[in-house]
Amino acid sequence: MSTSLPIDKIIYQRLDPQPPQQQHDAVGHIIRMLRICGVFFGILLVLVVLSGIETRSQYRVDSDLTAFLPLNEGNELETNDIGGGDEPPPHTEYAKMARYLVHKAEWVSMGSLSTVDAIKGYPMVNVIAAADSARDAKSTGTLYFYLTMLDYTAQDLSKDNRLTVLLSLDQDLYCTKHGIDPMEPTCARIMISGRAVKLEEGTEEYKSGQSAFFSRHPAAQHWLDTHNFFLCKLDIVQIAVLDYYGGPHYVSVTDYYNADSGSSVAIAQKQNKLSLESAFEPQVISNSDDERTITVKIKKDSPVRRINLEV
Repeated sequence: MSTSLPIDKIIYQRLDPQPPQQQHDAVGHIIRMLRICGVFFGILLVLVVLSGIETRSQYRVDSDLTAFLPLNEGNELETNDIGGGDEPPPHTEYAKMARYLVHKAEWVSMGSLSTVDAIKGYPMVNVIAAADSARDAKSTGTLYFYLTMLDYTAQDLSKDNRLTVLLSLDQDLYCTKHGIDPMEPTCARIMISGRAVKLEEGTEEYKSGQSAFFSRHPAAQHWLDTHNFFLCKLDIVQIAVLDYYGGPHYVSVTDYYNADSGSSVAIAQKQNKLSLESAFEPQVISNSDDERTITVKIKKDSPVRRINLEV
């Protein structure tokens, strides 16, 4: 048996709002969906973070690449700052400034004349590791560096061995740390032009140059067999020093090598430390056995703050 409703009754029923219970259920359903979505995105975020950590770990140096790390314990990179807290020479002593920058440098910007067809004859620049002496050794003033024919710099120099290197006082961030913009002339820079000379293996100069280079760049000992590097030196022709306003000054090769660069910075620091320690060392100025009294004199600026006596 079927029942029928008037058409207007049906229309009114459809237009009537949903009962409150149905609305509450719909809101609760939406909240549950939002919670589920939140949990899902949270899990997704965790997975993305974990994936990133794993990806970065994959790019860490593995056992196949350890040969290219320095040989010091723990494979910790050695600092390039051999100058410590030392100060450069006065800006009027141009030869000493040049020797100072060369001795501190462990890399140079090296310019050559390109042999690449598209830019043949154009200036080309590269960063080249260099050393003028071993760490904590007396400066020689001669830059030694390794090249390989796999690199375009060596290819350029094999055709025309003329080059220019640029060194800046800010290579160890000296200028930056002292509030001097690296572009300022007071942030000293030198441009040394000359020719690359390949050293004959087994000679005394080869041995000393190699020793100096390995002292500054321990990882280089593993470059040789892998990429057929060969040792070179810079035969200097001209030295330009810009360390103050008014343009560059030119230093002759003779004045450059005759400049008294002294011992290495580290040795000088040790000497200064010893002299300071002796200056600040407490001095016994009287020792009376009769009175059993010892008088100790300490200078005003001495770092000594406590003296322990045992009787």
